[in-house]
Amino acid sequence: MKSKSRSYIGTWRSLIVAGAFVLLYTFNARAAGMQPAATPPPKPSAAESTFVQDVAQQLLAKYPTDQSALKAGYYRTTRLEPDGTIIYFNNRWDPTRLQPNFLWYDKTGKLVGLDYQYLVSAYPKPPSHSVFPVSAGRWTTIDPHIHYGYRLPDGTVKRKGYGMLPSMKGNTLTESELRAAKLVPANAKLLWTYVHPKSWDLGFWLVPNPKGAFADLNPNVKP
Repeated sequence: MKSKSRSYIGTWRSLIVAGAFVLLYTFNARAAGMQPAATPPPKPSAAESTFVQDVAQQLLAKYPTDQSALKAGYYRTTRLEPDGTIIYFNNRWDPTRLQPNFLWYDKTGKLVGLDYQYLVSAYPKPPSHSVFPVSAGRWTTIDPHIHYGYRLPDGTVKRKGYGMLPSMKGNTLTESELRAAKLVPANAKLLWTYVHPKSWDLGFWLVPNPKGAFADLNPNVKP
């Protein structure tokens, strides 16, 4: 199952080794995801397809471009990933069907997918089938990690992901901790940070995908 904040999320991904895809732990939502014992096939069931199509129709109209996401309070948290997506986050952990906390845009700024993520600390179990009518096996968990962005003197903005720092207390991340860990260059200006606690994740493509809405990759979305 695709899991992006996984989309960092900077972040999700995979590497071809000896002809096989080997998933690497990167710090975007997807790379940090853990697959359940019985993962459903990437193509949705009839009921799941109805749900995905309904959400896609409404969100493609509501947040069609990255500019519409910015106006709605989302901000960019990743570079262009190998799967062709860039992740935007709204700093919330209480998503609804029509307000996901993570949106995926392609390199042209068009909406292509999403993640719904809920904190495990608040939800011991993922949301019920009545809220999100998908197989329970569609939900994955994402391990705790951090994200941050900084600007170099030449104006270049870097977006990074990393594991939880030993010095961190709870879900608080400070600039001094990042600099002490040498994760931010001395001449860079820190722009933002956020801590990604352990969370449940449901992600899928909103644009047609011959591999299935829940597949990791979409050949129609080019990096």
